[in-house]
Amino acid sequence: MRVALLGTAAFAVPILETLVRSRHKVVGVVTGPDKPAGRGRKPMPTPVRVAAEAHNLPVLTPPKLKNRTFLSEYAAWKPDAAVVAAFRILPEAVFDLPPMGTINIHPSLLPKYRGPAPIQWALINGEEETGVTVFKLAKQVDAGGVLLQRRFEIDLLETAGDLMQRVQPMISDMLLETLDGLEEGTIHPQPQDDREATKAPKLAKEDGLIDWGLPGVAVHNRVRGLTPWPGAYTYHNGMLLKLFRSCPEELQGSPGEVLEADKRLIVAGSDGAVAFAEVQRQGKRRMTVEELMRGYKLEPGDRLGEA
Repeated sequence: MRVALLGTAAFAVPILETLVRSRHKVVGVVTGPDKPAGRGRKPMPTPVRVAAEAHNLPVLTPPKLKNRTFLSEYAAWKPDAAVVAAFRILPEAVFDLPPMGTINIHPSLLPKYRGPAPIQWALINGEEETGVTVFKLAKQVDAGGVLLQRRFEIDLLETAGDLMQRVQPMISDMLLETLDGLEEGTIHPQPQDDREATKAPKLAKEDGLIDWGLPGVAVHNRVRGLTPWPGAYTYHNGMLLKLFRSCPEELQGSPGEVLEADKRLIVAGSDGAVAFAEVQRQGKRRMTVEELMRGYKLEPGDRLGEA
């Protein structure tokens, strides 16, 4: 099968490498234009372009995806199918061009968690399982027919970063299984039930501010869902504290009350508490709570909250 890849960020590089090593032929790569970076603001290629050129693959870098010249050059590759990963929203003229369609890989059990932050919101909402879905692109975002789906359980202490690392090899395997199935005619898109759809909107830095009025378990879920980005944080006497490696506890106290500050930092929620093994003061490096306590005054009875 002749396959094109559309991607920009580093997340798409392992997917490109998987395609190159497969029995399918990568006919070309579409990625973003070079962007200024560094002190000299020198134009730098995207990670996907670097990887594509290392394999001597044709590369297109259209500033606009509806550009006629781009569409003509893309069509000249004659892809049977296309794979999109960490790229822009595609116009219909692009995703409908390959006769077998354009496929995307989404780290959720679609139709649940449609949107740019599915792993994060699954953790924030305390889901006990999630999965990976390969689907065919359609007009509505993340709403196309499901081609392949795998589910797995979530560990209580896993962060969004942990889960992303865990799904990466799964994504590669599922991608090849899907392409093989499409070529052999054994895989066909199955419609999603829009009534079961939930959203996973983009997260902002402000979403990291912890609300201690939540139960301890909910605080823990939010912290791990926000790790590594945008990160969870709170304030102590006006000082910003970033919070890492959380674990729910059954201790009780008033919301935001520090219950323990020794080898661990334990803070009460509205019901139960949450313990943190690592913290980071504003302008300082990330460290264990024990290291923090050697040079920072934080003790039981103190209260954490907004600045």
